[in-house]
Amino acid sequence: MDSVDLEGIKRDVSHKVIDIFESFEEENNCLPTLEEFRLLFNNEADQFIGPADTLNVKPGSVMHSRLQEREQKMWRAVNELEAEQRFLRSETY
Repeated sequence: MDSVDLEGIKRDVSHKVIDIFESFEEENNCLPTLEEFRLLFNNEADQFIGPADTLNVKPGSVMHSRLQEREQKMWRAVNELEAEQRFLRSETY
């Protein structure tokens, strides 16, 4: 994976990751669990990778492979950003 791609994706999704943590903390006075965070981010994932059903992507096609690659890159970036936020916020809790 090209590190430039990953950095660009991280830039694009970083605000959403921070927003999820801030909103969750305000509502629950604690950090979200891994499962809670992933569920919350998954609700926003289509915004970053595009919904497969509206793109008419057929399994096995070149477009399907590209969509999967984009999704993998996005989740890798999100996982790294999530870890950063947990580390930064762990001092508070």
